[in-house]
Amino acid sequence: MGTSEQSGTRLVSVADLGDSQVTVVEDTPHGTMAVGMSGGKPFATSNRCRHLFASLGEGHVTEDGCLECPWHASRYDVASGKMVRGPQGAFKPLAGLVKATTGAIPLKTFPVELRDGAIWLVG
Repeated sequence: MGTSEQSGTRLVSVADLGDSQVTVVEDTPHGTMAVGMSGGKPFATSNRCRHLFASLGEGHVTEDGCLECPWHASRYDVASGKMVRGPQGAFKPLAGLVKATTGAIPLKTFPVELRDGAIWLVG
């Protein structure tokens, strides 16, 4: 009856996420990531928006659970990494073009789990 040692890398305490429910975590095995909570579940994605490479970890999680870019409000599904809404504001006329080109490449997503009130990178 051996016990397996839980492994992984501790990324951030859920309590430290604040109202945005996402933060930037640097120096992980996969580089800089956007890490947070969406719909009660932890997530970790690559940190750069597909539009103009804003830091997604400086954005926020929307009411519907998407990760929203802090610069032009592009939105991403945190489970798949897919852009679900292109950039808004002055860039809104280009939203469809951005989604069809650079936005068609999903963010990288990484396996994470909630452990002792913190988000851990696993695997």
